[in-house]
Amino acid sequence: MVHLNFDILSMIFIEALHTGSSSLLTLRLVNQAWYEITGRTPQLWTRLVLNRRSHFRNLKYAPVYFQKSGALPIDVHIALPNGVDSRGIEAVSNLLRGQTSKLRSFDLHVPTRDELEIFLRLIAKGRPAPLLEVLKLRVQISRPADSCLHFESFFICFTPAPRLTHLEIPTWPHAKPFPRPKLPNLTSITIDGMFADGVATHDLISFISCAPTLQNLVYKCRGTRGSFHIGEAREYVVHLPNLLTVDVTVPGAGGDLLCLINAPALTDARFNGFRDSTVELVWEGPPIESLAATVFLLSRRSRNLRRLTLEYTEFLDMPGDFDTIFDGISFPQLEEVLLIATDITDETLMNASRRSSSLKKLKLRDCDWVTGTGLLEFVRGRGSDFSLYLQDCRNLDLTQEDMDEISQMIKVEGLR
Repeated sequence: MVHLNFDILSMIFIEALHTGSSSLLTLRLVNQAWYEITGRTPQLWTRLVLNRRSHFRNLKYAPVYFQKSGALPIDVHIALPNGVDSRGIEAVSNLLRGQTSKLRSFDLHVPTRDELEIFLRLIAKGRPAPLLEVLKLRVQISRPADSCLHFESFFICFTPAPRLTHLEIPTWPHAKPFPRPKLPNLTSITIDGMFADGVATHDLISFISCAPTLQNLVYKCRGTRGSFHIGEAREYVVHLPNLLTVDVTVPGAGGDLLCLINAPALTDARFNGFRDSTVELVWEGPPIESLAATVFLLSRRSRNLRRLTLEYTEFLDMPGDFDTIFDGISFPQLEEVLLIATDITDETLMNASRRSSSLKKLKLRDCDWVTGTGLLEFVRGRGSDFSLYLQDCRNLDLTQEDMDEISQMIKVEGLR
């Protein structure tokens, strides 16, 4: 039998955990030798997961990771299970509070906002996190009273955190006045909470402006307070020279947010105005109010845009507003357009067929105003390197001969 030395077995164990082919517990239970090797390999103890009730009742589990990981930074993932009382939360929080200087990432997933506030206050209030790179805070459900409460703990947790590059937080109103956080190296922000309401657009812009190196922004919410007018853009606009991607899912208010961002390096923009018809809510205005302004300002500020996605959106001026997208001048670098459940029409496609542009791919899904007539006219103006994807456009009356003609002229990725 071949006996492998300590270093080789350590490397094998590290790879096994990294690929998910084995667990630390499984390795430690094989025999006494493996138990000792795993205990002397710090790389095996750099990811602490607390997602069982026993983890909150028995405090012998978590401290072992901080002890055996040595000087290495550690990733902590907490998914609070049902049935954990306040004593369990406090016990784990008090343990982690003394270890914030070792955290490389902190991922906290809790059922309610109140539990999020408790964890942050006990673990991170006023505590430095010099190695923290990723912070994810997630809330699973909302109660009716939550929408009027402020997210108080965020601005005083894990401070300072000079290495923080990735941030995910729920969409809650911020207490005023809130201290401006220092986020000099933050490159990714996700603000996600489709159940939350009451976040003013200008508050968001003020927060986003604290991250001058931002590259990727995702914002999802039911809506925001107040309305936007183009005349306000000069007063409130934030300049983000490194921003590359923007993804907003906010009925109406998503356009407001994009209108207030100047991103000359932006290459990918997505706007989703979806509204859940099963939820009884009174929206403050239709999503069409700011969409045209959004597209217009993008064409002026983000001349390098290569990919544009519009979902569940409508324009006021048809086909004029769509012409801005397809005229080949407003977006000179645009290569890919994805339209999902929009009001694009045959007239728009016909107008686009008569104009030269850099467009290389068009995806249409659930676009019920497009027929075979407009699509054929559009395709005849494209080159052989153009790609078309069609799905669930109910009024496409294409014959087999039409489909064969389309397939001969361009690349078809989907036609159904």
